Amino acid sequence: MPFTTNQIGVSFYIITKNGRMDPMLLEQLLSNAVFAKAKVIAGQSGLTRTVQTVNIMDAPDIIHFLRPGELLLTNGYFMKETPSMLLELMSKMNHLKCSGLAVKTKRFALDIPQEVIDEANRIHFPIIEISSVDYSLGELLQRSTSLILDNKNDELQYSLTIHKQFSEMIMKGNGIPQMIGALTQLLSSPILLLGSKLQVTAHSYHFKQPSLHPLMTVGNKLLSDIPALPAAVQLCLLDPALRKHRYMAIYPVFTYRHEGYLIAFQPHEAASTQYSLTLEQAANVIGMEMTKLHAVKERSRRYKNEFFSDLIDGFISSEQEALHRGKKYGLKQKETWLLLAARKDESSTILTSMTKNAAPLADERLISERDVQYELIKRQFSQLGEAPVMFTKNDLFGMLMCIRESEWEESVFLKQLAAMQEQLELQSQLSISLGIGNPVTNVLDIGISYNEAVKALHIGYQMKKTRFIQSYQSKDISYLFRMIPYDELKQFYEETFQCLSTMEENEQKELMRTLHVYYDTQCQLVETAKQLFVHRNTVIYRLDKCEKLMGIKLKDPVESLRFRLAFAILPLLHAGKSDSVNRSSGDFGR
Repeated sequence: MPFTTNQIGVSFYIITKNGRMDPMLLEQLLSNAVFAKAKVIAGQSGLTRTVQTVNIMDAPDIIHFLRPGELLLTNGYFMKETPSMLLELMSKMNHLKCSGLAVKTKRFALDIPQEVIDEANRIHFPIIEISSVDYSLGELLQRSTSLILDNKNDELQYSLTIHKQFSEMIMKGNGIPQMIGALTQLLSSPILLLGSKLQVTAHSYHFKQPSLHPLMTVGNKLLSDIPALPAAVQLCLLDPALRKHRYMAIYPVFTYRHEGYLIAFQPHEAASTQYSLTLEQAANVIGMEMTKLHAVKERSRRYKNEFFSDLIDGFISSEQEALHRGKKYGLKQKETWLLLAARKDESSTILTSMTKNAAPLADERLISERDVQYELIKRQFSQLGEAPVMFTKNDLFGMLMCIRESEWEESVFLKQLAAMQEQLELQSQLSISLGIGNPVTNVLDIGISYNEAVKALHIGYQMKKTRFIQSYQSKDISYLFRMIPYDELKQFYEETFQCLSTMEENEQKELMRTLHVYYDTQCQLVETAKQLFVHRNTVIYRLDKCEKLMGIKLKDPVESLRFRLAFAILPLLHAGKSDSVNRSSGDFGR
């Protein structure tokens, strides 16, 4: 394969890429006693061709029945009168990637032209003289086929033996790290196991040496910059500093999905089939062990999800039962709990799927993706300190956090959540939004906090946000405003302050700000002057000016309510201006 350099600058050669046993080479077949008297008369350099099967030629159109990797036996009878046909046959066999041509030239005094020998040497196509072999063509076919099958049987038997040894280790309770240790002893090579996100999950004792740590870095960077490998591949690293372990044999590990890679490092290219078979079977058994671990984890996760679903939906009626069933998840009396609900952002948010009766995701591909998202979110949350208890309900991820009120700072926590969201986006291209419920002290109220978190998530999506953090707030006057069309709110606001619209902009802002602070301080002149950093008489002057322009009394209860409502509407109008979604009449905030 050609020289390759990936985007992070690791240079390498791709040597081989396959996931099957190596077939027998032609030179291996000819080394057997059956071909002891055979002689290679041309194409000596092509003896490294592989032999899959053997065939006998008895017709001129044999080329239509040959396959790649096939060795052809012939006595050359039909070519006796026209030796030029041999050149044509050889060219077609080479194009078809056949193994070679074995000819009994003396049977019918076939003379192989020099031009055929020259061409065979040029294209590295082996021609073997078998006139002196003591067997007929039929016997050669039978014995050669037996040798090829014996070779495959030996490899198969070795594969079964290795697979059995590794499987017995797993059945006896030894884990993947112990299996990596046994593999290291068999191959005498540094072994590295990378997870699906290319994190190191196990390694041989070699990597305790700091001098081998660059191999971890190179393996991670190289694999992170190329597509997932569907089959085994062997690479040769060209960095002189890595020459002692320049050859990387990489075997993908699969369960029902791609789980990572098993990598072996060595100074020379693997010439032994057994080396490759050992790694292949090790990767297979690791995949089986991971499948078992996934099943155990899935069952445990299902029990956890069922418990929290029962708790949230009110099917657990007593605190004693909740504490008993939730003991394994850290639930205790006299603790303060905080519930968060997280969801992956989508281009088209389907809010109905977050409802209580929403059907769970059934598609296997989506379930697999959610498993990956679950692990990514859990890993990021664990970096906040004490890892939360995480569960899933419908298409939401729930997080139960125990907080200590004496150490709790909401502003710090929100910043940590924002940083976590950013890391998920940068590292995994996963955008999530979070809803936060209010803290509770009774385990039976955990459902209340969770539902508040879900409602907060609803509100954020209703405002067309993505990658947001929304804390739950009880319904206040702004909730009622959101039920009113945007155009109606805007019209009410503009009519309220219409009398000030003819003034200069600076003076208008000054009077509006004075009115706002005046009503916020319950119409107290001294407090208004203090917050505006002006004299009390200045406040009186500005308020008198407003009353004259508007023709009203500012302390009139009806007018006071109107102004307070107008000022409460203002933030919603600002949010409406920044919203890129065109709201039609009647759908604002719904």
